[in-house]
Amino acid sequence: MLVLPSTIHILIYRGEYSIVVMMYDELAAELEAAWIKAGLHEHLVVESIVPDVLERVYRAELFPDDPEAFTTETTPPWVEVSFQWTVKHQVFLEKSEGSPVPLTLAWTYTADVRSELDRSDSELIRSFQDAVGSALQDKLEAISQEAEYLAVEVRRGYRSIHTHPTLTYVQMIGTNVTDVGHLWSEGAAKDLRSVFQSECALVASILQSLKEVFAK
Repeated sequence: MLVLPSTIHILIYRGEYSIVVMMYDELAAELEAAWIKAGLHEHLVVESIVPDVLERVYRAELFPDDPEAFTTETTPPWVEVSFQWTVKHQVFLEKSEGSPVPLTLAWTYTADVRSELDRSDSELIRSFQDAVGSALQDKLEAISQEAEYLAVEVRRGYRSIHTHPTLTYVQMIGTNVTDVGHLWSEGAAKDLRSVFQSECALVASILQSLKEVFAK
């Protein structure tokens, strides 16, 4: 894995502008500050770069604070957050011309539900959505009871024992994205901080609700 230094300068003389990749670092720093404030901690943080196109990818696995040690049997629900920063984002930020470049945070929730092996997929999805809905009701106003905030799937793992497949685990995977691209054109660092803090507080609430439903 290649890691960029904190600031990279690329001068394009005929274009009469320079690209200074620093907003990426501010974005990552604000996101980390927000999840810490929400009571989450990172298990893994990975930053990677595609040098030819100056593309940076940021990914972190976040867990709620928990006094119990994690094992394969007691792992609480967690979320992976990631975003992709390209040269297009930085050019737009520097020149402030044209339409804002879309920029999204991708959130992927995982709940290990190995204690629920006998339940059907539809029952598990309903329980997952109910847990998420409960968290949304606590954090957001005027949210519809029927709203589905996360796209959810059930993943089942098997292993062969004496040529017969045996179910060994079940995981619930929920995905969602947060669009923050509209904030760049305004240069609203305070708004960005507020969005991240609100989002991470909601994430922490969802993880707690999922834990109460599935981590038995």
